This record gives sequence, structure tokens and C-alpha cells, in this order.
Amino acid sequence: MTEEKEKSAASPYELKVPMRAAVLTTTALILGGLAFLYYETYAMQPPYEPGYPGDAFFPRLALGFSIIWAVIVLGRGFFLPPEAQAAGGEEPYLRGHWLEFASIVVFVYLYAVLLEPIGFEIMTIVLMMCLLVPRMRVESAPRGALLLGFALSFVTMIILYLGLVPMLKIPLPLKFLPVYIL
Repeated sequence: MTEEKEKSAASPYELKVPMRAAVLTTTALILGGLAFLYYETYAMQPPYEPGYPGDAFFPRLALGFSIIWAVIVLGRGFFLPPEAQAAGGEEPYLRGHWLEFASIVVFVYLYAVLLEPIGFEIMTIVLMMCLLVPRMRVESAPRGALLLGFALSFVTMIILYLGLVPMLKIPLPLKFLPVYIL
């Protein structure tokens, strides 16, 4: 099989979705979520002083701008002809591997479920390594990918810890970091 045929041969795990359908579906789902969150801001406490914008002011402002951009993207997708989109240099298909997507969803779900019993430090390193190492193995040897993946995961965990716990005072289920840091 020639190299050209190998590139054109699709993997059994490859997911091929028309770009226009992917963008419109994703944007419509995001727009629905934004509209629901905007609706939820009406349950927030009303302003307690005259002239004070209230607790819902900034969320409504941010959600309103996000809704405007989602409507712009949807309008562009519906009203711009597909030929014009393709002529603009956009790829007509979104290609991805459904197995890779499903594995990431499972990893993130397990991270959320196991964060409390196992701890923030261990689960963050494990999640980051599960996401990084398979992508680095293509470019480097397996041992190098493991070492680099662990180093990047450890640095990411430390940065998240320093940003969330001491700076923002967000309680996390920690197992060993409070003993060693701060």
C-alpha cells in the first residue's frame, strides 16, 4: 500500500463529521445552555439598595455577550452558503477518533468521582498523564514520554494547587500537599 493510500484509509476508530453540522450542533447546544443559565440568574437575590446592580448583573452581562456571539456563529452557519465556507479555507469535515473522545470523557468522569477518596494531587497527576503520554509517545521514546508526562503533570498539579488553595481559598481534597507546601 502506498503512503498516499495509507493516509486516505480511515481508521476504524475515526469519526468524520461535516464541519458545518458539527459547528451548528455544538453552537446550538451551547446557546441552549447559555439561555438556561441566563434564566437561572432571575433566581438570584435582587438588589438591596437603589442604584446597586445586584448579584445577577455581571453573570447576565457575561451570558448576554456570550449569547450574542453564539447567535452570530449560528447565523453565519445557517445563512452563509457552504460553498463560501469551503472557499474560505475551512476543511469540509471534522475528523477525530471517537475512541479517544470516549476515553477522555471516561477519564474526566473518573477524575470527578475519585477526587474525594484518592485526593487532588494523585488524581490530577494520573489524569494529566493519561491525557499527555499517549500524545507524546509518537514523538519520543516511551520512557521519555513517561518522564516528560510526569514532569508536566506534576508542574500542572502544583500550579493548580497554588492557584486554587492558597490564593483563592478553595478547599480541595488533599492527601499530602498541605504537609509539604505552605
